[in-house]
Amino acid sequence: NFLFAQFPLFWFNMPAILKGWMDRVLVQGFAYDLSKAYDGGLLQDKLSLFSFTTGGGQEMYSKGGIGGDIRYILWPMQHGIMHFCGVKVLEPHICYAPENVSEEKRKEMLTAWTQRLKTLWKEEPIDCSPEWYFK
Repeated sequence: NFLFAQFPLFWFNMPAILKGWMDRVLVQGFAYDLSKAYDGGLLQDKLSLFSFTTGGGQEMYSKGGIGGDIRYILWPMQHGIMHFCGVKVLEPHICYAPENVSEEKRKEMLTAWTQRLKTLWKEEPIDCSPEWYFK
């Protein structure tokens, strides 16, 4: 009932091997039907969570940052793939530039992830509307 993906953000997207898996598994008739998409998609009873790391810091992926708002990057992955198939999408878990921060900060990232995993099933999905991504 849960599609969980942990990956490094690679060229502003998921790695090719993960995208290839999605291309092979999330096929028409199983994951979607053109007459049943988004809130009416075939995988309505599923939840998804993308947990990923970035190479750049959080400021790089802000609205005014050189990489643009991280939500713009998430639009095709969360909305265009998951929501299209009817999957409910949880807020992503993002660890910004773990290789460029202190050991203490990396431990804080792991602690935050551990805490989140304990309450994950209680979280409400995002609304997956353009307003969420482009506000």
